[in-house]
Amino acid sequence: MTVTTSATEPPRAAGIHEEPQGPERAKRRRLQAARMAVPIGFLALWLTVSPLTELVSAPFATIAELADGFLSGWIYEGLVATASAVLMGFLLGTAAAFPIGYLLGRSTGLRRIFDPLIAGTFAVPRIILYPVLLAVFGVGLEAETGMVAISAFFPILMATTASVKQVSESLLKLGRSLRASRLQTAAKIVIPDAAPGIMVGIRIGFSISFIAAIIAEFFAAKDGLGLMISEAYASLELARMYAIVLLILVIASVGNLVLWWLERRLRHG
Repeated sequence: MTVTTSATEPPRAAGIHEEPQGPERAKRRRLQAARMAVPIGFLALWLTVSPLTELVSAPFATIAELADGFLSGWIYEGLVATASAVLMGFLLGTAAAFPIGYLLGRSTGLRRIFDPLIAGTFAVPRIILYPVLLAVFGVGLEAETGMVAISAFFPILMATTASVKQVSESLLKLGRSLRASRLQTAAKIVIPDAAPGIMVGIRIGFSISFIAAIIAEFFAAKDGLGLMISEAYASLELARMYAIVLLILVIASVGNLVLWWLERRLRHG
């Protein structure tokens, strides 16, 4: 009798642990539905507004123009130019911001020295530096890449500094008690604990990289999606203009989703 009772207890305990999953699953479904509702609502608004004004291209005309861009090839040169500037600038900005942010996060003295300078520089619009880069590098990929790198640098730097600074002191004490070297402390304790916060800064830096590249191409560029938008607007090719804007939106969204997925993996192991 006792054996029968003990044998039936685990299923009841398992059932008790599974019950909270119901509300959680429902919450996730509602979240997924809300995420799907955003693009659907945007498309519905676009369909509603486009017949009311000549300044907004219809969704289907925009998508057809974008498809033509890939089929006929007119979009590739600008796409490669912008993607190259964004990728190289973002990687350069990240490569510079991460080690500096790590050092600032680990050193109270360095933060006291450099925090006012960083905060003041961060408040300056980065676009005013573009003429300086144009004077140094000339119109082309180098100046645009530099603009993107500077724009991505600051949010990643500040997120890295804040995340490293907030690493649990108990973890650091544990590392010291185990006589971990500085490299071991960084690799095994500080960076894993700070990684989710750093990824937030990287996501922001990636988004700002796209903004910086497009704005730079508006001002001065030999090629790029921003220049193509400006030329399409000047010639009133609205379907082409909206097609390029839609492409930028899709690329930026996909990139952010990938970084968001990495952030969740780091946060939840």
